Amino acid sequence: MSTGLPSVRRKRRDVPSRPSLKTVLLIGAAVTIAGWSIDSTEAATSSTSHGSVVPAKSKKKKSTSTSKTATSSSTAQTASGTAGTVTATSQTSTTTQNATTLQQASSSTAAAGRSEDITVTGTRLSQTRLSNVTAGTTLDAKQLQARGYSNLGLALLRENPAFSVPSNSPVGSQGSWGAGQTFSGLLALGDQRTLTLIDGMRMVGGATASLYGAGSGSQVDVGTIPTSLVKKIDTRYGGAGAAYGADAVAGVVNYQLDDHFKGIDFNAQGDWTQKLDGGQEKVYLKYGTGFDHDKGGIVFDVEYRNADGLVYNDRAKSIGSEAETYLWPALTSDSPYYYVLTKNERFSQLSATGIPLVNGELNPSYFGQASGGIAAPGGGVLQFSKDGKSLIPLTGTVTRSNYYTAGGNGLSFENYDQLYTPQTSLNLTTLGHYDFNRHLHATWQGWYQRGEAKSSVNQGLYYSATFEGDPLTRANFDADPQDYVNGNLVLSTANPYLTSAERTTIVNALKAAGQPTDTFYLSRANQDFGEGAFTTTNQMYRFQGGLNGDFEAVGRRFDWSVKGEYSEYLSNTRTLMVDTNNLINALDAVTLPNGTIGCAPGYVNSTAKTRSETCAPLDVFGRNQESAAALKYITSWVNPSNTNKQLDVQAEIHSTVVKLPAGNVRWDLGYEHRWESYNFDAGSILNGELLPDGSRRQYGDEIPTPNTNGAYGTHEVFGELDVPIVSPEMHVPGAYHISATANGRYIHNSMTGSYWTYMFGGSWWPTRDFGFSGNYAQSVRNPSVTELFSPTSRVNSMASDPCAQEDIANGPNPAVRAANCAKQGIPKGFVSNIVNYGIYGTDGGNSHLQNEVSHSYTGSLHFMPHFVPGLQIDASFVDVRISNEIEDLDISDIMSACYDSSSFPNKYCSMFTRDPTTHQVTNYQEGFVNIANQHMQALEGKLNYYIPLSHFGQRFADWGSFNIGVNYNHYVKNTQTFLGTTYPEVGSTSSPKDSFTANLDYVRGPLFVQWQTIYYGPSKFNVTASQYAETFNSRPDFFYFNTTIGYKITKNLNLNFMMNNVFNELPKGVGTVGLTRYYDVILGRSFEFSAGVHF
Repeated sequence: MSTGLPSVRRKRRDVPSRPSLKTVLLIGAAVTIAGWSIDSTEAATSSTSHGSVVPAKSKKKKSTSTSKTATSSSTAQTASGTAGTVTATSQTSTTTQNATTLQQASSSTAAAGRSEDITVTGTRLSQTRLSNVTAGTTLDAKQLQARGYSNLGLALLRENPAFSVPSNSPVGSQGSWGAGQTFSGLLALGDQRTLTLIDGMRMVGGATASLYGAGSGSQVDVGTIPTSLVKKIDTRYGGAGAAYGADAVAGVVNYQLDDHFKGIDFNAQGDWTQKLDGGQEKVYLKYGTGFDHDKGGIVFDVEYRNADGLVYNDRAKSIGSEAETYLWPALTSDSPYYYVLTKNERFSQLSATGIPLVNGELNPSYFGQASGGIAAPGGGVLQFSKDGKSLIPLTGTVTRSNYYTAGGNGLSFENYDQLYTPQTSLNLTTLGHYDFNRHLHATWQGWYQRGEAKSSVNQGLYYSATFEGDPLTRANFDADPQDYVNGNLVLSTANPYLTSAERTTIVNALKAAGQPTDTFYLSRANQDFGEGAFTTTNQMYRFQGGLNGDFEAVGRRFDWSVKGEYSEYLSNTRTLMVDTNNLINALDAVTLPNGTIGCAPGYVNSTAKTRSETCAPLDVFGRNQESAAALKYITSWVNPSNTNKQLDVQAEIHSTVVKLPAGNVRWDLGYEHRWESYNFDAGSILNGELLPDGSRRQYGDEIPTPNTNGAYGTHEVFGELDVPIVSPEMHVPGAYHISATANGRYIHNSMTGSYWTYMFGGSWWPTRDFGFSGNYAQSVRNPSVTELFSPTSRVNSMASDPCAQEDIANGPNPAVRAANCAKQGIPKGFVSNIVNYGIYGTDGGNSHLQNEVSHSYTGSLHFMPHFVPGLQIDASFVDVRISNEIEDLDISDIMSACYDSSSFPNKYCSMFTRDPTTHQVTNYQEGFVNIANQHMQALEGKLNYYIPLSHFGQRFADWGSFNIGVNYNHYVKNTQTFLGTTYPEVGSTSSPKDSFTANLDYVRGPLFVQWQTIYYGPSKFNVTASQYAETFNSRPDFFYFNTTIGYKITKNLNLNFMMNNVFNELPKGVGTVGLTRYYDVILGRSFEFSAGVHF
C-alpha cells in the first residue's frame, strides 16, 4: 500500500548497439575462469527396455558414507509417478554438501556426456539426450549449497542470465501488499508469463488480487519453496502450453524435490557484509527414513530463514542521500543536457519539519524565490527547525526544475527508501512415497510456510499544494466527499505550539502579503505520523498426492497416474492510516482555561475506529514533536488481506502404438481440471465510508480501495506422440538419430472460452558427437482475476510527459512527438507537473480481455565430442512472439501512445485531459487492455567441461579435478509494439543485452574451491534517450567475482566459507543502475559461513 509519492514507471528505452567483438572475446575468455556444471551433473541410466514405456529405475547414490541405497522398485516407481517430468536416473541426494560428493558430482558430468538419457521438463513422455527437443538449463542442489543461497528467485537471477529482474523481490522498496515475496521470470517477457511447477504440478499464485499489489498475474512466490529439499531446478525456454496449459509463454521452471532422502542433515549458515550489516541466517534440519522394508519412505524438513533489513542510507554514497543520481542541471548552468549526474538530490517544495506559507494555493518557492512561502534572508524560504522552536532557511542549489535542488537541507526521498526488506520465514515440509506392490505406488507432499516481512522506513504522507489538492480545512473536507483533500495544512497563528518569535515572523509575512493574519499554511512531509509502516504475514498451505502404476493389456504395457494438488496462499497486512477527520480536530490546538494545550471544543470524532477516541492536540512544527496520545487519536489500524486458492487434478495414461525399426511409437493421453480463486479484502477502513448515493468517501489519505474477488475453472484434454525415425542401431550414414514429437492440449476456460495449444518438434544427430533439435509451439496466457475483475478506483501516479521539456526529444520518433505536442498548442520548454508529483486518475479491470497468444520456436546445436570426454556445449536460439498482450496502461503509456503515433489524435488521446490554459494533466483513465505485441529473440549458450587431472598422466591422479561451466545470454531483440510504434525492452542496466555466469571448480579430496564470474554487458540508463537527454547515458560492461571454499572436516562434518564481490567492485554511476540486478555489488564485499552435519 503506497502512502507516499508514487514512483515513476520505467520509461521506454532505446536499444543499445550490438555487442562488439570485445564482448564476444570476453565470453570466450571467461571459459578459463568458469565454474560448476549446471546442466550435466546428473548421470542417467534410463530403463526403456525394448522400446516399451517403462519407469526409469533410479539408483540413488549414498547420501552419506553409512546410508544405504534405495531399493530399485521404490525409486523406479516414483519416477514413473511424476507426469510431465522425467526424473534423473542417477540422482545424488541433496544431503551431500561436502567436497567428496562435489567431486563425485563433477565426475558424473563425464558420465552424463556418454549417457543417452537426461532429465527433461516440457514433455509428458520420457526423453533421451538424443530425442529431447526443448532448450534450457538445470541448476542443481550442489550449486545452491556451494553458493549458500537462501532465496531461490535471486539464485536463479545470478546463476542463469536468462532470468530477468522480477516484478517483486525483497530487494528495493516493496509495498505492503506483496512484501517478502519473490517472483521469477524468463527472457524479459514479464514474470506473469513464466509458469512455475513443483515436481511437474502447478502451485498457487502469490500475487495480490488488487490494482495496488505487486504483479497482476498468477506469479508464484518462490520464496515459499524450501531450499533444503530442492534436488534441482529445471528451466525450459519457449512455449510449453501443450504440456502444462496456460501461462507457459516465456518458459517453465520446474522445482524437483528430493523425496528419497535418507539420513539426518543439519545445516546452519550466517551472512554478513564488510560493514557488519545485512545479516542473514538459515538453519534447516532434514530427516529421511524408509519403512515397511523400504517399500516406503518419508522425509521431514524444517527450515528457518531470517534476513535483516537495509535502507538506502546504509549505502548512502552508493544509492542513498549522498549518491550521484540524475537531476536537472543548476539553473545557472549552460549544460546542453536535460539531466546531469548530481549528488544529494533534494525536493524543495516539502520539508519533514514543515514549511510555513502565507498563501495556501501556492508552492513555497518558484525557482528558489519565495512564492507562497516566507522569504529567507539571502533567498529561498524558511522552514521549521527539527525541534520546531525556530525558523531556518531551506537551502540548496536551484536547478532547472522548480521542485528539486542539489544539496542543501531539503527533503531527501532516499531517506525513506528500503534497500532490502527485513523478513523471517519458517517452512515445515513432509514428502513421501509408498510402493503397495510392483504395479501400484503412492506419493504425497504436505507443506506449510509462514513468512513475515516488515518495513524499515516509510515515506508517510504528504500535505502540500504541490499535489494540487485543496487546503486541509473542515469546510473543504465536508464539501466534496469524492475530493481528496491533500493540500497544505491550515493552522491558526494562535497555535500554542508556536514560539513567540515564530508567530511574529509568520504574522508579519501574512501582513506583507495582504493576507488575513489569523491563519497560515504548512507544506509538510509527515513521516513521523507512522503511516506506511507495515508488517505483512504470508502463509502457504500445500498438499499434493497421487497414485501411479502400470498394467498389461492387449499385449502392451500401460503406465498411468492420477494425482491432485490443493494449495492456499494467504497474505495479511497490518499498517497505520491517518484519519483525516481526526487529523483536522487534532490540528486545531488551543490553550484551555486550565492553561494546558488541548483540542478546540466542539469536535466530532470520525465514524471510523481510531486507536484512541480521545482527541489530543498535534504538534506539527519540527519533526517527531507529536505526543503518543495525538498519534493514537489520528491513526487507525488497517488490515487488508488476500487469499488465493488452487485445486489441480490430473489423470493420464501412456503406452505404445507400433514398433518401428528405430523403436516404439509412444503416446500419452490425459485430462486435467484446474480451479483457482482470488479474494482481496481491503477491510472497512480502506473501503471507505459508504455514502447514501452508493459512493464511498475515504477516511484518510488513502483512496477508497475496493475489494476484488473472482474465480475460474478449466477442463483440459491433452495428448502427445513420439515417433523414432532413425536409431543408432540402424547405422544410417549421416543420421545417428532422428526423431519427431508432437503434443497438443484443448482447454476450456470458464472466463475466456476454448482454445488449443500445441507443440511440434524434432531432433537430428548426424553423428554421436553433435546434433540439432528444435520445436515450434503455440501457447497462451489467460487474463488474471485482477486484470478482469478489479473495480474501477482512483489512483495517484507520476508519469513521463512526452510534451515536457525533458522528454520532448525522446521516444521512438522525436520529430513526430514534437509535432503532435505543437498541434495541441503545448509550448516548447513546457514544465509538466505530473513529471514531478502524482496526479489523480482512475484504474480498473476489464472483463472483456482475451487470452494472450504466443508462437515460439527454438533451435539448438549440441556438441558432445567423444574424443573430448566430459565436454558438452549447447547453443540455442529462442524466438517468442506474443500477440494480444495485456498491459495495464498507465498514464505514461497512454500519453506515449497518443503523441508518438502518426495518427494523431487517436483514441488514446481521449483517455486523459489537460487544462486548456496551463496544459497540465488534470485527469486520466488507466486500465488493462489487449493492446501490445512483443517479439523476443535470444541466444542461450551453455558450456560444461569436467577435467580430471589424471587425464594428464598417472602422476596427477591424486591432484583432483576441475569443472568448468558457463551460462550465457544474448538478446538479439526484445521489443514491444503499441499502435505501430515499437519500443525496446532490453538494453538497460536492469536488462543488459549480454550477460553470463561462469564458474570454475576445483576438487581434491575433502577440498572444494569455486571461483564465480558474473558479467553484465554494455548498457544504457535510458535506452530511448535523445543525444542530450542524460550525461553519461552509456554504461560500460561490468564484471564481479565471488568465491567459495569448502572442506570436509570429517565424514560427517563439512564447512563452507563464501565471499561475494571479492574485489569490492562498483559499476559506473552506481546510483543509477538497476537495483535488483546489481544488489550484490551495491552491498559491497560480503561473506557467508556455513557448517553442515550429515548422518
